[in-house]
Amino acid sequence: MKGRWKKFLSYYKNYKVLFFKDMFCAMISAAITLVYPMLTRYITGTILNQPKIDYSKIYLLGLFMLCLIVVEYFCNYFIGYLGHVMGVYMERDLRNELFSHYQKLSFRFYDEQNTGQLMSRLTNDLFSLTELYHHGPEDIVISIIKFIGAFILLSYINVKLTLILFAILPFMFLFAWYYNKKMKTAFKRNKERIGDINERIEDNLSGIRVVKSFANENQELERFDAQNGHYVSAKKNSYYYMGRYNAGLTSFTSLITVSVIFFGTLFISYGSIDVADLIAFLLYVTNLIDPVKKLLNFTEQFQEGVTGFERFMEILEIEPDIQDTPDALALQHIEGNVTFDHVSFRYNEQAPYVLNNINLDV
Repeated sequence: MKGRWKKFLSYYKNYKVLFFKDMFCAMISAAITLVYPMLTRYITGTILNQPKIDYSKIYLLGLFMLCLIVVEYFCNYFIGYLGHVMGVYMERDLRNELFSHYQKLSFRFYDEQNTGQLMSRLTNDLFSLTELYHHGPEDIVISIIKFIGAFILLSYINVKLTLILFAILPFMFLFAWYYNKKMKTAFKRNKERIGDINERIEDNLSGIRVVKSFANENQELERFDAQNGHYVSAKKNSYYYMGRYNAGLTSFTSLITVSVIFFGTLFISYGSIDVADLIAFLLYVTNLIDPVKKLLNFTEQFQEGVTGFERFMEILEIEPDIQDTPDALALQHIEGNVTFDHVSFRYNEQAPYVLNNINLDV
C-alpha cells in the first residue's frame, strides 16, 4: 500500500509549479471569505452605533471589499481553468502509461480479460481519478483555512456560542464517515457495471456481421438490457446512500443555523453579545458549513478516485510473461538460423496445445 501511495503522488512531480500556484490561489480565495463577516460586524457594531456616522469609512470599506472581490475572481479563475488543465495533463500521463503497459502484456492476459473492462479502466476510471488529483488538494486547503479561521474568529466573538456550535460537528462527521464507507462499496460496483456494459458493446459491435448473419439482434438486445438492468440496480443502491447522506448533511446544517439563532437570541437577552455579533455568527456559519461540506464531499470524491486508482494499479502491477533479463543485448546484424526442437505451446495450463512437438529449421 505504501508503494501505491508513492506512485499516486508521483504524478504531481511534472507539474509542481502549476500545483503550488493552484494551492496559493486556493489559500487566498479561502482567506478572503473570512474577511467579509468581520467587516460586516465592524460596520454594524461600531460605525453604525456612533452618534455621528462616518460615511467615509463605509465608502472605503466598500471599495476595499470590491478589491477583494476582484482578487477572489482571479484566484477562482486560476483554480477553475489552470487547475483543471493540470488535471487533464495528469490524466494524459496516466492513460499513456496504462496504454503502454497494455502493449507489453502477453496473449494469456487478454485471453483472461474482457475488452470492455480494459476500456473502462482506460477511460471512466481515469476521469474519476484526475478529478481527485485536481480538486482533492484544493478542497483540503480551502476547508482547513476556512474551518480553523472561522473557529478562531468565532471564539474571539463569543466562546460559549462557538462551543455550542462545534458540539454538533462531531456527530455530523460520524454520520458522514458511516455513509462514506457505504458509498465506497457502491461506487466500486458502479465502475464494474460500467465495465460490463462496455464489454457487451464491444463484443456486439466487433461481431456485428455475425450477429446480423444469424439474425441474433433480439438475443443481443436481451443480453444488453440485462447488463443495463444490473447497472441501474447498482446506481439505485449508490443513490440510496447518497440520498441519505445529502439529506443528513442538510439537516445538520439547518440544526447548526437554528442553534445559533436560538442560543444567540438568549445570549442577547442576557447581554452576553449584541446584534452585530449574532449577524457575524450567522455569516460565519456559512463559512463553517462550507468547508465541512467540502471535506465530506472530498471523502466521496476520494472514494471514487481511489477506487479508480486501485483498478488502474491492478493492471499496472501485472508483469508481462516475457521480460528481458537485465543484461539483455539488442540484436544487431542478425545472421544464422532459427531452430524449433520438439517445441510445444499452449496459452495456459487448462487450454489445449496450439503447437505440439514441432520441429522446424529456418
